[in-house]
Amino acid sequence: AYQPMEAQDSLPDGTPSDKTFERYLRLARGGAAILWFEAVSICREGRSNPRQLELTDSNVEVFARLLSEMKAASKESCGFEPIIIMQMNHSGRYSKPDGVPAPITAYHNPDIDSDEKTVASDEYIDSLIPKFIHTAVLAERAGFDGIDTKACHGYLMSELLSAFDREGRYGGSFENRSRLFREVCRGVNEACGKDFIRAARINVFDGYPSSKYSFGKSTLGDELYDLTEANLLADAFEANGGQLLNVTMGSPYRNPDVSRPYRKGLDTPRSNAIYALSRLWRGADEIKRTHGFAVVNTGVSLLGELSCKAAAGAVKEGMTDFVGFGRMSFAYPDLAKDMIAGRFDKAQCCVCCGGCSYLKKNLCEAGCIARNDYYKEIFKNYRRTLGGK
Repeated sequence: AYQPMEAQDSLPDGTPSDKTFERYLRLARGGAAILWFEAVSICREGRSNPRQLELTDSNVEVFARLLSEMKAASKESCGFEPIIIMQMNHSGRYSKPDGVPAPITAYHNPDIDSDEKTVASDEYIDSLIPKFIHTAVLAERAGFDGIDTKACHGYLMSELLSAFDREGRYGGSFENRSRLFREVCRGVNEACGKDFIRAARINVFDGYPSSKYSFGKSTLGDELYDLTEANLLADAFEANGGQLLNVTMGSPYRNPDVSRPYRKGLDTPRSNAIYALSRLWRGADEIKRTHGFAVVNTGVSLLGELSCKAAAGAVKEGMTDFVGFGRMSFAYPDLAKDMIAGRFDKAQCCVCCGGCSYLKKNLCEAGCIARNDYYKEIFKNYRRTLGGK
């Protein structure tokens, strides 16, 4: 599976641009069984940047044309049509619809908030439920094969899971903290057709150091997870028709070494990368063995030229149903096709430098700065604007 990787190349209204088409057609020819389409915002104020995709009644036909062309490109190149899952999201505290921070948070977090942010009211969160459901209905109309209710990486739905001190219907108890996720899953299950895949990507462990506002953390240590509540969340997902769960941890904003383990890069990782990868895979394995839905794991790009062998081993050992490549698909879009054909090219591997995340955080078009000259120039030009910093 190719994981959802935002590239920030839509038109200003969230419609796919020519660059979006070019990028996704390239991925479609790459041979992955599942193309997990990047985060698409459910509303304008929830966009992570001014060029995040947003699916609306007015642009659904453009999305439909993109999907049709993607499936045709894959069939011509690889002989099959991939499953295409669309991820829908509200960026919450990371919202920047006009290019400047406009956070909408689940709660005031003294660990990271130096001042009072805009905390979403219960009424505002209530209003998002029909927007999530409508976005799922539009996705089905456009021709996506399934929808991902995104609850990971510190975005609004994910952050609510750690709203232990929040008052009202969306804080305190697990039932309240998981309410938005459960209501959206239930609504999507009722509104969409029986053949439309119900998927989600969830943080089973936030892993924020020395913080009580961290979902899934064990009382035995900051680096250890406790899947008790993650399994309850997975139970709710399954009870509401959930079929495919993409398991992840951490946040690319706060602890990328947990979310996307790396050995070196634009900054220094704070934890051992192999340990972080084993934690990601153990978590996915434990979730898979406890539930009846299919699972996608993540983080394997860290292993570079060894990733294909590790992927095969994880599937053979029953640890996961699909192995998800995120950063690697940016660097090496033909990865899946070449892997299956036995011509894996280590010279095209992701080097896990963090450059794609750096571009995203700084509101640039995002892609691989090591293997793609287009994004390398974007990176260089941005650095020049900072005086080379």
